[in-house]
Amino acid sequence: MIENYPNPRRKHCETGTFLNMLEYYGYQISEAMAFGIGSGIYFLYSPFLRMRGVTLPMLRIKPACIVKNFAERMHIGYHGMRYGCKVNKSMRDLDELVEKKIPVGVVVSVSGLTYFGKIVNESHFNGHVLTVIGKEGSNYIIADSDSRLYTDDYVYIDEETMRKIRFAKGLAAPEGRMFYLDPPSTDFAEKVDLKPAIVQGLEESCYRMLRMPLSYYGYTGLHRFAKNLKRWKAYFSDELRGYILLWFYRLIETAGTGGAGYRYIYSDFLKEAATVFQNEVLDDCSTLMNKDADTWRQFSLDCRRYMKSENVTLNEMADILETIGQQEKEIFTRIDSEFLKSSSALKYA
Repeated sequence: MIENYPNPRRKHCETGTFLNMLEYYGYQISEAMAFGIGSGIYFLYSPFLRMRGVTLPMLRIKPACIVKNFAERMHIGYHGMRYGCKVNKSMRDLDELVEKKIPVGVVVSVSGLTYFGKIVNESHFNGHVLTVIGKEGSNYIIADSDSRLYTDDYVYIDEETMRKIRFAKGLAAPEGRMFYLDPPSTDFAEKVDLKPAIVQGLEESCYRMLRMPLSYYGYTGLHRFAKNLKRWKAYFSDELRGYILLWFYRLIETAGTGGAGYRYIYSDFLKEAATVFQNEVLDDCSTLMNKDADTWRQFSLDCRRYMKSENVTLNEMADILETIGQQEKEIFTRIDSEFLKSSSALKYA
């Protein structure tokens, strides 16, 4: 077992896992900065993502991609693995790394994590990230930085449960994904320059939210989702609409993946980036993103109200999505045209 491994609560499981690894290796950075450099902001509304025949939005990039992006832009060695159906090999590789006292980030389903309790387990979310820091007998020692846990204590997961949660079925199945880092050099903090990494993170986010070739992504995907939501009453039963909106509410508010939570973190990132570059555009966009996060929260709460047959309609919810789409188009257009094309950013492009 790795002794004295840091495990403070964080806002987001993936960036939290990553930041605790970096802290273990002697480097500290804010969670918002890691999220922004890793281009964590995202929206996809693809007809190929369905549940019970209903097209679902994807509110986050694939698990571990934020870590991969950040590590590449900050020149930190990153090793990522995905195993498909090779369960035994994935477990052997995990054990070998743990034996070497290397902290390993593992992507799992929350459904088998009893320490979260009933509400989170009902969300059936397949993209949770935690850290394996040791093994005693057949039990893995886990550092989980999720904000919904009450203490910084480590938890234990038996080997059979670990197999199940790493290879759970369903939407965005984890397929045994895991990753680890090479320790940064001892003088890494003194040498590192955040500015190129910030610019790269913003460039990718602007591309995703504004210019992806298909209209399923970014602000156009939000408008597509709004348009389809207005049709739900004609195509889907009351029971199915309630089920999907409950799932959506749990995904955003309970699992905390995407939607308002990510926008609040991204707002903090833009504020920090504005300080680094002494740039008013990024500072203004931080304020706009915080307002956008509030609008996302209103949408998720309306999902719950609709499910409970309270006074809200699909058209009203669709209008909120339209507003979000317009807000995010404005934010990323300003970042793209006013900051990324400025002399202070172009030197790092």
